[in-house]
Amino acid sequence: MDGESYEPDQFCLICLVSTEGVGPASIRKVMAGAKARGISLSDALRLPAAELEGAFGIARKVASVIAGLESPLLGGQAVLDWLARVEAQPVFEGSRHYPARILESLRESAPPVLFVLGEPEILARPSIAVVGSRMPSEAAVAAAESFAGEMAAAGVAVVSGAAVGIDTAAHKGAIGRGATVVVPPVGIGRFRWRGIAEEEFLSGRWCLLGQFPPFEGWKKRYALIRNQTIVAASEAVVAFEPRDSGGTWHGCVTALRMRKPLFVASARGSVANRRALERLVRHGAVVLDARCMPDHPAFKKLLDGYRLPPVSAQLPLFDPLDGLQ
Repeated sequence: MDGESYEPDQFCLICLVSTEGVGPASIRKVMAGAKARGISLSDALRLPAAELEGAFGIARKVASVIAGLESPLLGGQAVLDWLARVEAQPVFEGSRHYPARILESLRESAPPVLFVLGEPEILARPSIAVVGSRMPSEAAVAAAESFAGEMAAAGVAVVSGAAVGIDTAAHKGAIGRGATVVVPPVGIGRFRWRGIAEEEFLSGRWCLLGQFPPFEGWKKRYALIRNQTIVAASEAVVAFEPRDSGGTWHGCVTALRMRKPLFVASARGSVANRRALERLVRHGAVVLDARCMPDHPAFKKLLDGYRLPPVSAQLPLFDPLDGLQ
């Protein structure tokens, strides 16, 4: 970040993204309102809460939080100073490192600023999400690690969360053979690697993609939003041992809603696993054999041959995402 300079509105934008309770949709409304009035974002943030609510369409609670910011410019500067100390950087929408896939998939829910640690160039690679159970079978762990390594070795960035189980196996497999993208459900200041040895971390290629206030801890809604971002940042999703509820199920349904190719693999035959696979296949998922995962050429052939099914009228009944904007 040395030598970089920022405009006052960028300081304010970083402050807003770093403020708990102010989401991307609200930030975009403030930005649009400021543009319509021909004023700077800095000036817009000086408006009273009632005006932000009435004229800009911001929810009352959020408008109060925004109006209560003491100094957005100084707040943004403080975040930038901290980012510099940990060798992270802000990536603004429209800049060369901001993934176009995220904006295309999330639209108004896309974070206007991402906090990136590691190598942002990785975000420009072809990408596959590898996600799954926190309590997977040994066969699924081995399959996820091997598959992620195979994809990474072929130049594909493997995108996953930061949970134990399949997420950790995916990162472990990818970081040693190529590159991995970590999308945590916490602020980047609270993130800690799990299951990755220090030597792997130091010698591997990785990128940490933060979208929440840097020092915020885990929240359920953060986990759900994180799932959306993982899917949005990827060209396809491979899910290991989904059940018909929980985070992996939510990610699978999100993939179907975003019209992303979805592949599911399981080495378990529990009722919940079978039910999940049956329902997901009905809506377009393709089943892979966890004990014989495809190599990169075979998977690319599967991906090239994937055909999105018609949108099902039943899909919205799976897992409503209301309140995540």
